[in-house]
Amino acid sequence: MTAQNTTDTTDESRVPLTPRPHTPTPHGRAPHADARTGPQPAPRGGHPLDPAAVRAFLRRTEDVSGVQDPGPCDLSALVERFAALPAPPGAVVVIALPNGLRALRFFFAVSLAGHTPVLLSPSTPVSRVREVARELGACALVRAAIRAEGVTGVTRVGGADLGVFTDWPYRHHGPGHVILMSSGTSGMATGCLHSLDALLRNARRHGRSIGQRAADTALVSLPVYYSYALVAQVLGGLVHDSRLVMAGPPFSVTGYLDTVARRGVTLSSLTPSLVKSVVTAGGELPAPLRTLTVGGQALDPSYVSRLLKLNPDRALYVTYGLTEAGPRVSTLAAHHEPPHRHGSVGLPLDGVEVLTRPTDTGERELLVRSDTVYRRRVGEAAPSKRGDLLEPGLLATGDIGHVDDDGYVHVTGRSSDFAMVRGEKVSTATVRRAAESLPGVVRAATRVTAVEDDSAALALDVFVDAAVPPSEADLLRHLRTLLTRNELPLSVRIRPLGAGEHHK
Repeated sequence: MTAQNTTDTTDESRVPLTPRPHTPTPHGRAPHADARTGPQPAPRGGHPLDPAAVRAFLRRTEDVSGVQDPGPCDLSALVERFAALPAPPGAVVVIALPNGLRALRFFFAVSLAGHTPVLLSPSTPVSRVREVARELGACALVRAAIRAEGVTGVTRVGGADLGVFTDWPYRHHGPGHVILMSSGTSGMATGCLHSLDALLRNARRHGRSIGQRAADTALVSLPVYYSYALVAQVLGGLVHDSRLVMAGPPFSVTGYLDTVARRGVTLSSLTPSLVKSVVTAGGELPAPLRTLTVGGQALDPSYVSRLLKLNPDRALYVTYGLTEAGPRVSTLAAHHEPPHRHGSVGLPLDGVEVLTRPTDTGERELLVRSDTVYRRRVGEAAPSKRGDLLEPGLLATGDIGHVDDDGYVHVTGRSSDFAMVRGEKVSTATVRRAAESLPGVVRAATRVTAVEDDSAALALDVFVDAAVPPSEADLLRHLRTLLTRNELPLSVRIRPLGAGEHHK
């Protein structure tokens, strides 16, 4: 079958939602013109990337990931290879490669060729890669080794396999776009279409909020197929002229600390679960590191305080964002703040406005207005309303919280994070946070189950560090000190995590 080309335009099912008939309450910094963060001069017929700047960035990127790299590869040759694909400009190219210089090279080559890159985990099963590609209308696949994903004409280029899909029509979005897969907030094959210049703008704003500079050496130890690593770290390194060190996953505290010390890392970003691993192992950070940023989930304020106490000369930033927002929204300079603010996620970035609106439960949902918000959903229809567009540039986060009188954003849960247990509304986010506050617990997940009298009860799955797992007795004893009777889970399952499974 010969693939057909179709332009992906917004159909009736994609029309932005109309806001509820009330006036949201604005907080934070209103959007404003910012010459430093606006669209930059475009050297390639309007493309936001400068090929010379990308080449220089790749040259100053060091790969310590352990993934075998084929060595120097001419970026221009890769760009020409993708430009020659049998698809119109803006066609989707799926890239499923491990962290490393090779993955970055392919990402930038696809974009410079005028196509739309989308990064997937290299461990994604063959059947799911094909499902994602079909839902996105992808024209091509890049993988270390292509097995049975249903592509044709497989060739070896730049140290990876490149194949073309021919079983469905192609969708194309025009040059200068990127698809970010929305992990954990929507379907398995649901992505967010962003303009690349908006992602670069978000990277500049985030970098300024954490004081990133050209002299920094930034460590990328998170998977680049997460929006946090790709935008805040990779694109952040590009726009701020920083040097990059590409590492794992998998993550180990020993390997992380050794890399920071040996490679002269001054700027690092971790998720809260990885921060907890570092704190559990002692918590002292090596001398070269001057700045640590935390994002991806909420970090318990007690860990913020412990990190600051153990590292009084380091800058610690707690950040908030979501893929749909482009992705970073706010930053807390925790080292400059009193302890009572350590539970917040800070002030909105320049050009970002945080608003709130009431929900059916009486809580308030956070909304984000920004020129970096995604343009539309692509792929599989999202089963959740988290991340819905209310209008162009205005996002319903699905997060419950508030903004205090000083403009600091507080996230207390998600709109789906409530259940009625024995006639009482219970915050499942509170239950998860209680479990995650115990050392050795990487993350927790709640399930709402029915009991004999048709009422609801909570069940808790606790994912623990296999190296230092808490016992079930310790966990239950801990939960009883923090939770009410209705909040206590009816059952608890402890699930050890191996190395490399601690990211989200």
